[in-house]
Amino acid sequence: MNAMKRFYAAALVLCMTLALTAAVFAAETAFSDVDESAPYAGAVRWAAENGYVNGYSDGRFGVGDNVTRAQMAAIFHRSAGSPAAPRAAGFSDVAATAYYVDAASWAADCGLVNGYTDGRFGVNDPVTRQQVIAILWRWAGSPEAQAEDYPDESAIASYAQTAADWSRSNGILTARADGRFDPRTPATRAEVVSALYQYRRLSGGETPAPTPDPSDDGKVLVAYFSNTSNTENIAKHLETILDADLYRITPEVPYTSADLNYHDSGCRANREQSDASARPAISGTLPNLADYDTVFIGYPIWHGQAPKILYTFLESGDFSGKTIVPFCTSGSSGIGSSATNLRVSASGADWLDGQRFGGSASRDTVEAWVNGLNLPAGPAAETTSKGESSMLNLTVNGTTLTATLEDNSSARALRELLADGPKTIEMSDYGGMEKVGPLGRSLPTNDEQITTQAGDLILYQGNQIVLYYAPNTWNFTRLGHAGSTSASELRELLGGGDVSVTLSLG
Repeated sequence: MNAMKRFYAAALVLCMTLALTAAVFAAETAFSDVDESAPYAGAVRWAAENGYVNGYSDGRFGVGDNVTRAQMAAIFHRSAGSPAAPRAAGFSDVAATAYYVDAASWAADCGLVNGYTDGRFGVNDPVTRQQVIAILWRWAGSPEAQAEDYPDESAIASYAQTAADWSRSNGILTARADGRFDPRTPATRAEVVSALYQYRRLSGGETPAPTPDPSDDGKVLVAYFSNTSNTENIAKHLETILDADLYRITPEVPYTSADLNYHDSGCRANREQSDASARPAISGTLPNLADYDTVFIGYPIWHGQAPKILYTFLESGDFSGKTIVPFCTSGSSGIGSSATNLRVSASGADWLDGQRFGGSASRDTVEAWVNGLNLPAGPAAETTSKGESSMLNLTVNGTTLTATLEDNSSARALRELLADGPKTIEMSDYGGMEKVGPLGRSLPTNDEQITTQAGDLILYQGNQIVLYYAPNTWNFTRLGHAGSTSASELRELLGGGDVSVTLSLG
C-alpha cells in the first residue's frame, strides 16, 4: 500500500511538473498585448519561438511600435541563420560593438539595404512599409509581379512599385482597413514579423542568407586598405574592370588623424612603420582565399612602405599558388621596395610587378594597366558565373557600342528584361553631361556615391537609364560601362539633342 502511495505521489509530481513546464513555455511565447485571435498572432508566436525577435521586460510584444532599420536588419539576419558578413560594411553610425553590426553588414553586402549617401546606415530611423516589402522582394530575387493598384498607388516610390505588386499578389504585407497600402508610414513590429512570416511560407520555410554566388576558377579578389578615398578609388575601378570581389582591410582599432600625424615621430603610424614586428589587428571576417586564383593588394604608401596591416592580412591566410598583384597610391613616391618587402609574408604566391597610381586615376588608366598584365586565365569576360551574357550593346545613330554589365541585382534585372528582346529608349540631354530616358519599369537599385566616367550606364531612381559622356558625382547605381569610345567621340555620337538608344544583349 505504501508502495502504491509512493507511485501515485510520484506520478502526481510528474504530471504537475509537465503541466508547469508547458505553462512556462506558453508564457515565454505569449505576450500581454497579443490577442490570440489577431491575424498577426501566429507570426508573433513563430518569431518569438525561433528567437528572431524578443518581447519587452513588461511582458508586451509591442505590436504597434515602430521598427528601426537596425532592428529590422537584426530580425531578418537572425531569420537567415545569422550568417557571417563577408566584409564589414563600414557605416559611420554602426558601432563595432553594436548588437546589429553583423546584421547591418550582411544586409548591405547582400544588397538588401542600402546606406545613405553620407555614409550612415540610419540605425535609429524607422523603416517604412514600402521599405519592408522592397527588402523582402530583393531577398526573393526581385521577381516580376503584377497586381491590382492600391487606392494610394501613386504614393508608392518607384523603387517599391514592383515590390508592392509582389507583396499584394503573395499576401506578404496586408493593406490598411480602407484598402490603402500606406507606403510611407513606419512599419510596426507586428507588421514586420507578419511580412517575414509570409515570406518564409512563400519560400517553403527555407530562407538561406543571400550570399554572393560561389566563385568559378579564375575569380579575382581586390583587397585594399584605405584611410581616404584614394586607394579605394583604384580598388573600385578594379572591381568593375575585372568583375572582382572587393574586400576592405579594416583595422580593429581605427586610425585617427593624430595616429597619422607624420610630423609627430611618436604617432601610431610612425611607431608601427619603424617596428618590424608590428601587426595591427584586422576587424571582421577574412575572405575565403580558396575561392580566388588572383588577389590584387592595394595600399597607400607610408614612409616609402606598405602599412603594417598589409603584413597582417598576408600572414593571416594561405596564398600558396595564387597570383598576387600589388598596387599603391601616393602623391609622389613610387611603389619602390614596398611590394618586394611584402612578398616575404606570402612567399608561396606568384607575385607580379606592382603599380603606383595617383588617388584620382581614371578607370581608363587603371584598365590600361590591367590589360598589360599577364593574369591567369579565368572565365571568359563575356559571360557571368551562371553562363549568362555580361555584355550589352547600345546602338546609337547606327553605331553600336559594347558595354560590360556590372555584377549586381540591378544589371541582372536589366539582363532579364532584355532577354525578351531589344528595348529602345528615347533619351534627352541633361546638364551637358548625360542622356537620360525612362526605362518603363523599375529595377532594383544598388546606389552608392560614385563619380561617373564617360561611357557609364547608370540607373537613376530605379526607373531611368542614364548614359554619361562627362563626369558627375551623385548617389547612383552603375549598370555597366562602355569603355571603347573616348569622351569626345561619345559626345559627338550622341549629339546635343534627343536621341534614341537601343539596348540589346551581346
